[in-house]
Amino acid sequence: MAKPDHTGAVEARARAIQAQPTTFEEIYEEHVERIWRFIERLGVPDRHLDDATQDTFVIAHRQLKAFRRESSVSTWLHGIALRVAKDYRRREERKGGWQELSPEAREDSATPFERAASREQLDVVLKLLQHLDDTQREVFVLVELQGLTAPEVAELTETNVNTVSTRLRAARLRFNELVSAAGVLR
Repeated sequence: MAKPDHTGAVEARARAIQAQPTTFEEIYEEHVERIWRFIERLGVPDRHLDDATQDTFVIAHRQLKAFRRESSVSTWLHGIALRVAKDYRRREERKGGWQELSPEAREDSATPFERAASREQLDVVLKLLQHLDDTQREVFVLVELQGLTAPEVAELTETNVNTVSTRLRAARLRFNELVSAAGVLR
C-alpha cells in the first residue's frame, strides 16, 4: 500500500503561516480581543485582565524578531498568554484565593436584559471552569472556547497530542458533571 502524499497540505500550511500579519501593530489589532477573552476564560480575575493582556503583548513585542513562524501567530500568542495567565493565577492563589468573577458583557447591540442574561451565563461558565484542574481547564478553553485543534494545543503546551486528547476528554466529562450538578445551561 502506498503512503499518502501530504506534501500539498504541508506547503499550504507553510504558505498560510507566512501570509500572516508581520508588524506588531497588525498582530496586536488582529489578536488583542481574542487573547483578552482567552485570558479571561483561563480564570484570571477581572481586575487583572487588562494587565495580563498587556503583559502578553509586551512579551510578544520583545520576542517578535525571534519568532521563526514555525507556528501560526495565533498559536504563538496563545502560548505566551497561557504562561502569563498561569503566572497571574499563581500570584492570586498566593494572595489567598480567587475573587468572584464578574465579566462585563461584550455585546454592543444587545438589550440590557440580554446583556444581563449573557453576563450571568458567562459567570456560571467561568465559575464551573474554576473546578477543573489547571491542565484540564487550559485544554478545554483552548479547544472548546478558542477553537484550536488538538495538534495546535499540543504544540502550544509542549505536550503530546494523545495527552491533550486525554485531558480534553477528562475535562469535558468533568465539565458536564459540573453542569449537571449545578442544574444550569440546559
